[in-house]
Amino acid sequence: MEGSVVGVALCFSSLFLCASASIRFSNVFGDNMVLQREPQKAVVWGYSSPHDEVTVTCGNFRDSVMADDQGEFSIALPATHPGGPYTIMAESKNGGDKAMLENVLFGDVFLCGGQSNMQFTVDSAFNASMEIAAADKYSDIRVMTVGEGTQSATPLSELKTIEQNWTVANSTSIGGGNWTYFSAVCWFFGRDLYDTYHIPIGLISNNWGGTPVQAWSSPDALAKCNQTVEEDTLVDVEIPGTEVAVGANSNLWNAMIVPFLNMRIIGAIWYQGESNVGAGPQKGGAYYACQFTAMIQDWRNKFHIENMYFGFMQLAPWRGGGNTQIAELRTGQEASLKLPMVGMASAVDYGDLTSPFGNIHPRPKQPVSLRLSATARALLYGEKLVYQGPMISSAHVNGNQVVVSFEPSTLGSGLETKPAACPQGLPPQFCMGFELQTSDQMWHPAQGTVQGNTVVVSMSTANAPFESSTASVIGVRYGYDDWPLCTIYNKEGYPAIPFSYSIHG
Repeated sequence: MEGSVVGVALCFSSLFLCASASIRFSNVFGDNMVLQREPQKAVVWGYSSPHDEVTVTCGNFRDSVMADDQGEFSIALPATHPGGPYTIMAESKNGGDKAMLENVLFGDVFLCGGQSNMQFTVDSAFNASMEIAAADKYSDIRVMTVGEGTQSATPLSELKTIEQNWTVANSTSIGGGNWTYFSAVCWFFGRDLYDTYHIPIGLISNNWGGTPVQAWSSPDALAKCNQTVEEDTLVDVEIPGTEVAVGANSNLWNAMIVPFLNMRIIGAIWYQGESNVGAGPQKGGAYYACQFTAMIQDWRNKFHIENMYFGFMQLAPWRGGGNTQIAELRTGQEASLKLPMVGMASAVDYGDLTSPFGNIHPRPKQPVSLRLSATARALLYGEKLVYQGPMISSAHVNGNQVVVSFEPSTLGSGLETKPAACPQGLPPQFCMGFELQTSDQMWHPAQGTVQGNTVVVSMSTANAPFESSTASVIGVRYGYDDWPLCTIYNKEGYPAIPFSYSIHG
């Protein structure tokens, strides 16, 4: 029987109403869920009376464990092949009561976190009606949406708000409406993995619009970047009906991530960063480079999964950051790629100026989500495929030109160009997204031409020919703007990653 969203809302509006039985599973579990398959051993836990002997059964597995002083019990299930369904039962020896999880599948479980572009729902994306109707074909994908409304200065053992309990994917559970359920990026990512591997997929949508990275970071992660819980910078987002601002350091980590830490998952995906754009403390690319990287490492430690797969979206075009502030944040995101098993999907060529949700929320979520799933297919599942756009490796001056080279692994089948709409007043030959910086610190639009696996950037610029100037070239950049010109791709269709590169010597 599929979970009732209405019933869940009533149940979790007051947690104690759901805890009247003498034994129950934690509220991160539910009927219709997916537990992590082999080689991991899925862990289930719950609550009974203190020192109660609890017997857990699942298929042919049966084992007992003693609840602790607070009545919490936890047990690891055997590593299990993908499939099901299974019924998991916990039975109390003291009270004789039973708790059940029914219609459970084993497969791969992903946590989908971030702010509003991860919260952005299928119902709001392009081709929503078609996508929602198609969800009826995916009963082996199971989804859960954590509710907004809870933040905490201290770690919580359970979720206080659940918007959508574990539910079989269908047109109702995926098409819940704007800003409710289900996350478009999370859904399209998981759906592509299911279409590719045909194993059950569990998706946990766990996000809150307008929140910064430090809200999702533990005190340990904050300390890596010389931050403390007390040094919070609040974001101008409020819980409806209250005056509590969202965004204090670690408050969403405590309320929305900690309750899942004992759950076995295979990876996480992330779409966040807009709330860290700008200048000031806990803002900007340099801060994000440190804190985002520290957060990933800390999540891996706290989930007890070394080198857990972590995929993220590089920010899409957005009018509102201020010149290059969003470009700087994108660079900060890229710093995390020094970690193993971290994949970045770029959305720099999918701006949406006419989005009714504001241009910060582009509607074409399908193509960027497929780029994200490609990182998982390559890094996590081991497919031999190109999953990244060209990334700069070096640049040097050669006569009156700058030659830009790219990481060989990101070239794919080779470079190609795609036309871009030129800003008013910029000659077409300079509409490639390239700029050169001279020793007077000025940036100038420049020509770019693909030559083999390199791009040659002309030193003859639109407004300051270098041959008539004593200034020398000290830098080159591409797509380094809040709303970048994107013209360079590899032949697999991935856009070149924006960069700003200093040239020495």
